[in-house]
Amino acid sequence: MAAIVTDPPYGIAYQTGRRKVMSTPDMLANDSEAPLWSVPLMYEAVADGGALYLCTRFDVAPIWQQALTNTGATLKTPIVWDKGNWTSGDLTGDYANQCELILFAHKGRHTLKDGRPSNLWRVPRDPAGEHPTPKPVALMSRCIHNSVNKGGVVLDPFMGSGSTGVAAIREGCHFIGIELEPKYFDISCRRIEAEDNQLSIFDFI
Repeated sequence: MAAIVTDPPYGIAYQTGRRKVMSTPDMLANDSEAPLWSVPLMYEAVADGGALYLCTRFDVAPIWQQALTNTGATLKTPIVWDKGNWTSGDLTGDYANQCELILFAHKGRHTLKDGRPSNLWRVPRDPAGEHPTPKPVALMSRCIHNSVNKGGVVLDPFMGSGSTGVAAIREGCHFIGIELEPKYFDISCRRIEAEDNQLSIFDFI
């Protein structure tokens, strides 16, 4: 596996603030506890010299960082994702957060393809839909583009809405996805299949 690019449950029991006007569930499925047990498995799956990209939030990032360190992964500078807007929260006693983190780690020595890019990525956030917290394809594409050569294999063990799979196809990579929740699995399969079919059509033009 050349890289793992994933958005695991944060373990924060996320609830969408727009549930009254949307058909999404009140709580993000399987988000009641951070699945730290998965970190050793991810580290084992990635090839020597491969990269791991894990999306998270500032308040739970330390436990994910510790789990990565415990496996022997080399933690590098985290990526700050500027979403361009912010979610609800304490409206008078806190700052409005419009950023999330992507933890970046190596197994062995890993070399980025295009030198040393900035760790501040401005990528507009996707609106909630069939999945309450979809990651933008452009965000996952950037991870893959920087760390995986064409034809390489990308794994996402928490596939969610399938953004990593779509991004892998666009980057000319092979993709393996795992998703526990049947609803999200079906969403991912539809999106990835549609992307693959679209690219296959253009191959013959």
